[in-house]
Amino acid sequence: ATIVCSLSFAQSTLVGLALATVDNSSAGFTGGEVTYRLYAELNGGLITFIFADESNPLEISTSSTFVDNQYGDNIQGFINSAFFGFVPSLAYDTWLTIGDSYSDAAQTTPGLDLSGLSGSSLSLGGTVNSDAAIFRTPDDPLCLPDANGYVLLGQFTTTGELSGFINLMGQDASGNEWTESNIPIPSVEVLGCTDSTAYNYDSSANTDDGSC
Repeated sequence: ATIVCSLSFAQSTLVGLALATVDNSSAGFTGGEVTYRLYAELNGGLITFIFADESNPLEISTSSTFVDNQYGDNIQGFINSAFFGFVPSLAYDTWLTIGDSYSDAAQTTPGLDLSGLSGSSLSLGGTVNSDAAIFRTPDDPLCLPDANGYVLLGQFTTTGELSGFINLMGQDASGNEWTESNIPIPSVEVLGCTDSTAYNYDSSANTDDGSC
């Protein structure tokens, strides 16, 4: 399932963020873990930065904890995909990126602390001298959207519900830079009966499917 949180910006090529679920049945998880991929949807242009600073904090959280594989990494490009056959769950590790690549890692600012992805919440920025970023130079083809207009930003495996907000920088087709802040992470649609008085009420549903 894919949900797009549509936003309207005057000079940005960002349409919004999209959250998709990934089939992780090959991982051998037994606790109800769900793997999500977060994308930026673009109307042309490219993405160069996921960032945080004193005025623009970033937060990616789960209501439980993130799955953190001992053989993985917090940046996709530093994970060795050759080990997926030996450790199937490694393919569903939690990480950030700009563009989908296990061989070409996005760059990071010195000292970037992504240890929150091993717990329940990644929080960056919001204090003095807290600038942090994951980035690529605009000549890197991984900054460009795929055929469907999406740029992969991260993968998150958890038994909980994702929430938070991120900040992005990019360029339009003419090379003009844009910045968007406090972009909310969308929710995946869960269909079911949302009427708490109905016999078939589903507490996990966030969209009523008319079955009440």
